[in-house]
Amino acid sequence: MVGSNRFKALLSLAFCLGNIITITYAQNAYKMKLLAHYRNDSLRSIGGEQIWNDLTGYVDPETNSEYIIAGSIDSIYFFDITVPSSMKLVDVEAGKSFFAQNRDYFTYKHYAYCVSDRASGIGGLQIFDLQYLPDSVHKVYESNALGTFTHTIFIDTIKARMYMCSNTKTPQPFSAMDIISLKNPEQPELAATLKVPLKSDGTPLFTLVHEMYLRNDTAYLSCGYDGLFIFDLRDLAKQQFLSAITAYPDQDFNHSSWLDNSGKYLMFTDEKMGMDVKIYDISKIADPRFVSQFNSNTLATPHNAYLSGNLAYISAYQDGVRVFDIKNPLNPVQVAWYDTHPDSPENYNGFKGCWGVYPFLPSKHIIASDISNGIFVFEMDSSLVGVSKTFFSDPSVLIYPNPFTGKLKIECSMFKNELLDFKLYNTNGQLLLHNSITEPIFEVDLSELNNGIYYIHFGAERINQFKKIIKAN
Repeated sequence: MVGSNRFKALLSLAFCLGNIITITYAQNAYKMKLLAHYRNDSLRSIGGEQIWNDLTGYVDPETNSEYIIAGSIDSIYFFDITVPSSMKLVDVEAGKSFFAQNRDYFTYKHYAYCVSDRASGIGGLQIFDLQYLPDSVHKVYESNALGTFTHTIFIDTIKARMYMCSNTKTPQPFSAMDIISLKNPEQPELAATLKVPLKSDGTPLFTLVHEMYLRNDTAYLSCGYDGLFIFDLRDLAKQQFLSAITAYPDQDFNHSSWLDNSGKYLMFTDEKMGMDVKIYDISKIADPRFVSQFNSNTLATPHNAYLSGNLAYISAYQDGVRVFDIKNPLNPVQVAWYDTHPDSPENYNGFKGCWGVYPFLPSKHIIASDISNGIFVFEMDSSLVGVSKTFFSDPSVLIYPNPFTGKLKIECSMFKNELLDFKLYNTNGQLLLHNSITEPIFEVDLSELNNGIYYIHFGAERINQFKKIIKAN
């Protein structure tokens, strides 16, 4: 539901003008096909340039419908992209602040959590109930009690914790990062504040967390000019500082990081023109080792970066979406791209072009946001992602009971004597479990998972398949 007559009028106008499907920039693409594009130049901008900021994806657990949640400087947009050629704007919600240069989102269960930063007015946390999509979106929470302006958020779906990075609170002091309990998803509560260790001179090791990534209670904190810091946050009362990466090639403003499926390699970016993406070997967490660095162009600015399988997906501002094969982390190879902001010759000064990218939808479609050119949906070349239209219907692997409460039984008798790769993901594409299976029938105990939707991926020589599972007590 749209919050005011102004936004209802905006939504109506967008339905009339916004469903633009175009192949305008096809000449600036390689192994990426444009499926849908939303652009509305009548929206308000900052400096005549910035209309949009970040985005994320969401999958309806009941229907497998796919959605985009994207931010403009004033509002939050919800698109149905289940059939990309019929991309539909289904709702617009007013942001808590306006002229927001930064908005960030994370989904948990059937909720979207939204924050803003570098904005006018008074910001705060907003929570939207998505279970009524595509008909409507319901705002169930809006408050600045936990933060007035927050730069980014990350949600640990296993522990039901939300991490609010660079969190401005009024009248309380600024926090490098706050940890919020989502045990009641509609009533978040402060659980802890990050305890930043002190240097020998009594000053903190860092003063802000720009973004963070977490797996298995280990948090990787990108802390701007101070570098990257790794913490064990298993017990919030006994937070442990593990190690740091504070001197490395092409170092500037440490922006964000992501871990590969094996947990051995950490990828991170520094948000400045010409700074490469870095890969570190963190198999010895106390002694991270530099592996390689890569970029799409010597002057490009890698922004947000994600790993899915062997592919690294980068939103690279003026260079658009860039995809690298990092199967050999010593030698990343660029394998696909789409320039969302083409210029000839390209001017790399300032922040223009592709802000966000999201590669975790079950369809394998890639979504991206461009600061001035709108919202994009892409299809990758099948040789890169192995897309199969039968992922959810192939009966060769049996999973039961489904829904489940604790243990799952899995039968894959057709693949007897084959090594089967087994991975468990949440709806945000976060890898929760990774095992190699040799038995054709086995059980896996998932009793510690929160109720909700998850996806299992099976990979072997003769199978590449996803299955949806539902945890319900």
